[in-house]
Amino acid sequence: MTEKSRAREAEAGVTSPIAHEVQRPPRRPQAQRSAETRSRLIDAAISCLHRLGYGATTVTEVAKAAGVSRGAMTHQFPAKADLMVAVVRAVFRKDADYYRQSVAEASPLDWLRSLPWTTWGAVSQPSGIAVMEIMLASRSDPELADRLREMQTKIDAESHAWIVERHRAAGLDDRPDGEAVHRVFVAAARGLALEALFMRNHDEVQASINVLAEVLQRLYPALEQKS
Repeated sequence: MTEKSRAREAEAGVTSPIAHEVQRPPRRPQAQRSAETRSRLIDAAISCLHRLGYGATTVTEVAKAAGVSRGAMTHQFPAKADLMVAVVRAVFRKDADYYRQSVAEASPLDWLRSLPWTTWGAVSQPSGIAVMEIMLASRSDPELADRLREMQTKIDAESHAWIVERHRAAGLDDRPDGEAVHRVFVAAARGLALEALFMRNHDEVQASINVLAEVLQRLYPALEQKS
């Protein structure tokens, strides 16, 4: 239809069907679409790892759960190890947000007193279980193990530095062996998360977390003395 024809129809009160065509939304930038695809694949991998375990979490299964093609999956993560490393990195960022939120909800001293529970809240989530599945599986995958160790070393250093900051905010000094203490509590929480998943003994695990909280106060007596 020419411009003159459309003008005559407009004057006559006639609207061309073309005018009723739905305007398509602008296409999202490639970078945004790529980031969304990566996020969907990581979320799907966490879900599969939690439900199925590492062995059954194939790239095909993850692509299916994410609703993307195998080609799109391979474009984002050429190998399964690439996806697993991305999952660990994403979970660390998610946990960091979780810890920052918990800081905003309690005084520095109360936050330290409740740290075993906060740690449990992170590692017992599906994302925490997914990370443990990846760690255990890396025993038989040297390349994945090397990549995970390098990343985990950085995560541990950053996490402990943050815990030291929380001690300072509470007016406390960390112990000389504070890094070892932190490692013990994270390992204990992870072990209890696996036990709860296998034994389904949540009441007993809750009691164990209470014990960890008591141990923490004995290691840091100022947590008992200061209010």
